[in-house]
Amino acid sequence: MKRIISKLLVVCMLFVMVFSVTGCGKDDTVDIPKETETETDTPKAEPTAEPTEEPTEASTVLKVTYSGTPEIHEREYLMNSFFSAFEEANNCTVEVDFVAQADAIKKIESEQSTGNIVSDVIYADTANMAPYVNGGWMEDISGIVEATGSTYTKMFDASTNRGAERFFVPMSFDVYITAANVKALAYLPAGLTQEDVVKGITWEQYADWAVAIAEGEGEGKVMMPANMTGSQLLYPMGGMSLAYGGGFPEFTSDGFKQVLGIIAKIAAADGFYAEQDQYTAPTEPLNSGDVWLTFAHMAPVGASYNAAPNNFVIGAAPKGSTGAGSTSGAWCYGIQKGAPHRDLADKFIEYVADPEVNYEFCSNYGGSLSPISEVADFLESSDVVMRAGIEMLETTTITGVPATEYTDWNAVKLLYGDIFNNILENKSVPTDEFLTERQGKLDSLKIAQ
Repeated sequence: MKRIISKLLVVCMLFVMVFSVTGCGKDDTVDIPKETETETDTPKAEPTAEPTEEPTEASTVLKVTYSGTPEIHEREYLMNSFFSAFEEANNCTVEVDFVAQADAIKKIESEQSTGNIVSDVIYADTANMAPYVNGGWMEDISGIVEATGSTYTKMFDASTNRGAERFFVPMSFDVYITAANVKALAYLPAGLTQEDVVKGITWEQYADWAVAIAEGEGEGKVMMPANMTGSQLLYPMGGMSLAYGGGFPEFTSDGFKQVLGIIAKIAAADGFYAEQDQYTAPTEPLNSGDVWLTFAHMAPVGASYNAAPNNFVIGAAPKGSTGAGSTSGAWCYGIQKGAPHRDLADKFIEYVADPEVNYEFCSNYGGSLSPISEVADFLESSDVVMRAGIEMLETTTITGVPATEYTDWNAVKLLYGDIFNNILENKSVPTDEFLTERQGKLDSLKIAQ
């Protein structure tokens, strides 16, 4: 600054000596001496001051609406590590609102309809993504994501993208895998070993194993997530259907009926855990030892395995007549349209796209799969659950969650619950009339193209 002032003083003094003026003008500009002008017949335009842009003040707060309610250990990781690392790197505060998925949709819909935009970033799963995308509530973040250089799977583009526009970027995804308490190995059907479980047994063998456990222990210790509030039951049942050439969602194919036969065999032997209707995930009953065998979502299985790795055997999805099958959904981040702290929101998308950040996140979420191919470089020998899921991707029929094709995905979930509860009650496969009636209800929920 001192050097600039000195130069100005010298210039002013020089002009005083040459042109006998009393000082610089009140706007600190001076007339250009004629001998320095370019010789031309065209009149010189009067100089104009360049417009000065006011610097944009950087945001110091990022507000995240986190749909879904993470488990205690997950929330601790999010607040104490994941978000805090972003805060430290960007000298800001991240305010997180943990809300149920249905409440998150209502919240963002209200913000958009009133124009009172509060949330910057939204965390949602592909099964609940339709309202955000179809409602036009999200910003196109394709440019930000592409600029990161991270290579994303295209498995979930049907939910996260619309044409060339991207509204969400996946953070993690998962498949369904087998988890067994080591005590259950004593009841394996003849000829099977622990290594067979790891590689993937058949669904018929799985059912025989479940029955043997119930007979040997005097109680059912096999679980499906049967709670109907926020039901997750359709996902393992959908994966089983794919293993027999059935579809997802659908109720009347021969493949799906074979699946119902597997479930009915376990139910007839009272092989299911008596309190499974209280849970949407098997983590707690696996930890307590009440459940010895399950085909479940990687993340809750991973939480149990990571807490006591010597207690469990992790295996691939069981096989049906056409191989193994699994549904798969993803949890994703996006920026709400009109986000008040857009500068920080953009930086946050860049942050979550960093392969190292993503690896740490997936590891702390029970070994969920990363949607970023570069994360494979970070895998360690201890990443048992994550490796099991990755190996399944090569040999398993996997489908995403077509929630955006239905008017009410929760209603679809409840139809699966109707079928499952019918089996538990009657200990047999539902009648064709029952399944056809449920198929009609499913068809009525489909969005017309």
